[in-house]
Amino acid sequence: MTDQNPRGHLTSPPWQPATRLVIAVLGALLGILLLYLLRSLVIPVIFAFLFAYILHPLTSWATNKTRIPRGLVAFLALLLSAVLILSVTTGLGVAFSQRVVDLASYLSSIIEQLPATIESLANQSFKIWRFEVDLREMNISPLLTNLASSLSPLLTKAGSLIGSFAVAAISGATTFLLMIVMSFYFLVDFEKLRPALHNIIPASYQQDFDHLLTQTNRIWRAFLRGQVLLGVIVGVSTSVLMTIVGLDFPIAVGVIAGFMELIPMFGPVITGIFATLIALFQPVNPWGLTPLGYTVLIIGIFLLIQQVENLILVPRIMGESLDIHPLVVFIAVLAGGILAGFFGVLLASPVAATLRLGTGYLYSKVVEIAPPRMEVVKPSKSRDRLEPLRGWIRRLRDRFQAAEEEVENEDVE
Repeated sequence: MTDQNPRGHLTSPPWQPATRLVIAVLGALLGILLLYLLRSLVIPVIFAFLFAYILHPLTSWATNKTRIPRGLVAFLALLLSAVLILSVTTGLGVAFSQRVVDLASYLSSIIEQLPATIESLANQSFKIWRFEVDLREMNISPLLTNLASSLSPLLTKAGSLIGSFAVAAISGATTFLLMIVMSFYFLVDFEKLRPALHNIIPASYQQDFDHLLTQTNRIWRAFLRGQVLLGVIVGVSTSVLMTIVGLDFPIAVGVIAGFMELIPMFGPVITGIFATLIALFQPVNPWGLTPLGYTVLIIGIFLLIQQVENLILVPRIMGESLDIHPLVVFIAVLAGGILAGFFGVLLASPVAATLRLGTGYLYSKVVEIAPPRMEVVKPSKSRDRLEPLRGWIRRLRDRFQAAEEEVENEDVE
């Protein structure tokens, strides 16, 4: 008797289209409900995956070069990363946290000094080149009074926010360990992700899937690599410049500037406001300037940093990210903050670029046109006089790209 049911094959009749549609809709609704119920776990899982995503090129490169089992390489990579992060948070981090707490107390004390400072500013006069500006003749006291009434609640919240951030940075050990454990499992099986997705994608759509996955990969790699480099460069530059001009809390301001680079558009503005308030209420400065003149100097330095970042650093470092209009970034930041809070703000830019890629593909399918080619924007050419800085940034970037390109080529093959 012939076996009519080969091993592993199901003999039940296929579902009708309406049944498949109902099951798909119910499955999607249940998935959304499950994500909502486990929303407190979603953020650690996402960041654990991103951490594994960052370490994947290095882990694959080390595995191919040394022939050490991938599990051991992944364990060593995560162990070294954890030691590095814990060293920073328990060493420099404790010192920085203390400085941040001092900065929070300092901002809170500014509230008590506002009336006297307003009266002093309203009666000042200073020279700009050959012109003398007398604020007493401009009658700006009402304006400064209104400004003070607006700044008082802002400073109170800013001080408590910074202090809470410092405490939260030390008390997040449990979440960090959870992320490390999840990152290990993600990292060990990362190379199996693409084949696993291929198994559930119909053969006729696999080429489209490969294209979308490659472009998404480039978006997130460019974002993560670029934000790390920009944060380090801007943070160190800010700390050095603030130390040179004698601003109080230069290291804390520099570290805040580096972290604020993660927040598109609003981050540098927030850092500039903090530095401006510190300069305005700093009793003395090494340049012998008035508080208002010293504040203008600090504002000028931050504007210079932003110009160098936007005109030189961003085109060279973030040149591989997809071009997104500033208005789209602005709306994405607001939407990310509403939907996912602080972490939504951090990931607003790459998520917006990924959604742009996906919606462009879906639109092309709906209207039956050729899918758009979402090509990566190449870095713009710099002038010859910027060659030393450009070469240094290029070498730093190439070190990050070397392992990534090798792994990407292996995945394509």
